[in-house]
Order: sequence, then C-alpha cells, then structure tokens
Amino acid sequence: IDDSFGKLVSMEINKFADELSSDSPAPGGGSVSALMGALGASLSSMVANLTFGKKKWEPIYTEMCKISEDSQTLKDKLLKLIDEDTNAFNSVLEAYRLPTKTKDQENYKNKAILEGMKNAVDIPFNIIKHCYKVLECVSKVIINGNPNAISDAGVAAEIAYAGLRGALLNVEINLKEIDDIGYCNDIKKQSDK
Repeated sequence: IDDSFGKLVSMEINKFADELSSDSPAPGGGSVSALMGALGASLSSMVANLTFGKKKWEPIYTEMCKISEDSQTLKDKLLKLIDEDTNAFNSVLEAYRLPTKTKDQENYKNKAILEGMKNAVDIPFNIIKHCYKVLECVSKVIINGNPNAISDAGVAAEIAYAGLRGALLNVEINLKEIDDIGYCNDIKKQSDK
C-alpha cells in the first residue's frame, strides 16, 4: 500500500471491519462511503481493462484506456478520503473538548467547531463528487465494455451510487450544525446538482 495512504486504508480488511464495528464513532459512514466509491472505481477500471486485446474492441481501445486511467485516479482519491473523513470527525470532537473558561477561549472554541464542521462537510462532499465521476466512468463501460463483465459493471454502479448517497447523508447531517447560511446553501445547491 502506498505510503501516502492513511492508517485505515493500510489496515487488513478484517481489521478495518473490526474497527468499524467497535463502539468508536469513527470510522463511520463517511469512510465507508469513500470505500464504496473506491471499490466502484476499481471495478470500473477492471471492466475497462477486460475490454482490451480483442479485434472487435480495437475501435474503443483509447476510450477504455482513458476510463481505466480515470477510474484508477478516482480510486486513489477516494482511498485517501477514507482516512480524511475519520480525521475530520475526530477534529470536530477535539474542538468540542476545548476549554471555555474565558471569552477568548469560548470564541476560539466556536471558531474551531465551525471550521471543523465545515471540513466534516467538505470531505463527504468531495466523496460525492468523486463517486459521481465513478458513475460517469461506469456508465461508459456498461454501454461499451466487455459484455462478459456486465455484472461487474453493475456492481460498480451500485456501490458507487451507495457511496454517493452515504456521503450525501453525512453532508446533510453535518450542515445542520453550521450557522453559515451562505455556505450551507452553496453546498446544498451543489449537492443537488
């Protein structure tokens, strides 16, 4: 595993599942949403790669290469977001633990909470955007890819969509904690799009 990936991504699958099933609130749904998107991107790349090498698919070779490369890039971005989502949540928890004995401390804490909550929205919002791009890749391999791998493409679409919807749930719940109306409206508008 690439050194640029975090602690969660570097775990064995069974250990990640054990960590997820513990009483710790993070990792949670956001990290799982990023994982679903990464798995969808991996399957998208696989189907594109299975479409290479036969004469009947030579006319779409360049298109499948691009889909495979784009899917690999999206996979790596989504894998990084697994840890980033958990880190964002932990930052919010740390901000809530800050002292408030003085007015300056209270102001600092409120600012830290707001910044932390915005980050806890921005990360799953990025998951939404990347999962959407995975769905764009998958839609192309569903139409033009190797028909023997259509079920794999279907699974890719299903789990990328689950990742998108899961991340949207995280965005929506975290927006409720943010008083910045302009920011909230902008994120809602972009999410709807």
